[in-house]
Amino acid sequence: MDLAAWLERLEQLHPSAIELGLSRCGEVARRLDLLETPGTTVTVAGTNGKGSTVAVMEAVLCTSGKRVGAFTSPHLIRYNERIRIDGQEASDELIVEAFRAIEQARAEISLTYFEFNTLAALWIFKKLAVTIQLLEVGLGGRLDAVNIIDSDVAVITAVGLDHQEWLGDDIDTIAVEKAGIARRGRPCIVADAGAPASVYAELHRCGAKAVLAMRDYRYDETHFHGVAAGPIPWSLPTGLIPLNAAAGLSALEAAGITMRTDVVSEAMTRLVLQGRRECRRLGDIDVVLDVAHNPDAAEQLRQFLEMEPKNRPTAALFAVMSDKNCRDMINAVEHLIDEWYLPAGIGGERGQSPKRLAGFISGVVHVELSFKDAFDKAVASLEPGGKLIVFGSFFTVEAGMKAIEYEQSVRVDGQS
Repeated sequence: MDLAAWLERLEQLHPSAIELGLSRCGEVARRLDLLETPGTTVTVAGTNGKGSTVAVMEAVLCTSGKRVGAFTSPHLIRYNERIRIDGQEASDELIVEAFRAIEQARAEISLTYFEFNTLAALWIFKKLAVTIQLLEVGLGGRLDAVNIIDSDVAVITAVGLDHQEWLGDDIDTIAVEKAGIARRGRPCIVADAGAPASVYAELHRCGAKAVLAMRDYRYDETHFHGVAAGPIPWSLPTGLIPLNAAAGLSALEAAGITMRTDVVSEAMTRLVLQGRRECRRLGDIDVVLDVAHNPDAAEQLRQFLEMEPKNRPTAALFAVMSDKNCRDMINAVEHLIDEWYLPAGIGGERGQSPKRLAGFISGVVHVELSFKDAFDKAVASLEPGGKLIVFGSFFTVEAGMKAIEYEQSVRVDGQS
């Protein structure tokens, strides 16, 4: 089977898309001899900012010439984005080879799609002998598949309300789940100076070495001050907030990587955060793509948009999953939006009804039958110099990226 066939099969193997727990994945990892890692492992948990934190560490390590593997999720366009070696996506052939090895080793054990993903990343990183592997938690922390590995350094980014059906109904309970990636005697970076008290209590209980933002390391818009290094000047790329960048550098410092100004500077210039307040140009309008999929992330989007005075027409193309707090997401940015375009069909059965979303919006709303209809009408509605905000989920941004690429190709063909 090719990669596409494998991925289709993996979606059918387990009776549920999510089944938290370490026993099944851990046993298959033991059979494949993946639990003992010769290099260094950094595991990142949190509600928002995990992917950005991994991207910062990956860029710095690649710039430093380190052999690095990065596992993130979900992907935007290609599955291969989830597994990267030295900044390059793993090939179809290598991923299929990993899947075959996992399939043979698992025998009678049923694995979820994400557990297969995690094991494939670990298998590839071992095969290619990376010296440091960066693992992003998929859901929670304590019972997430990546937690089968005892990380050398843990990172907890900003914690908020999300996935309550799996992690708990309040911030303190969710925070304890996130902190479950920490290990006794090993550093755990707490990225948010305003983290819930339960994070600190859990780290104390398990005996981890807490490394706290604004106590052990500091940062602002222009500099990073580490435990040992600093001040290191930086110029952060669009979409990257200092909290996440500083967490990444602090984690590398805790892992024994020396922070150098020239390396950090070069890493920031090569860093591109796809779908994180990413700005693109389509004809004579600007498009902002953001995977913001909960109220805290929508608040970050608001802060980003307010950096520029609202002096031009702005439309939003918004689609979100049904388990999200869409009301608060809308409230965060509604004062910045002139018209809303709400497509049906995003996210399949998990997608929230656009008619329901429309009920939370007080301004001008257009409910459309498809993403293409919504995108085309939103673009057509904007005068030159206008702005389109595409946000709400990874599915939404993926569709937005594909629509932009298609429109750009059509316009190029039309001019040739």
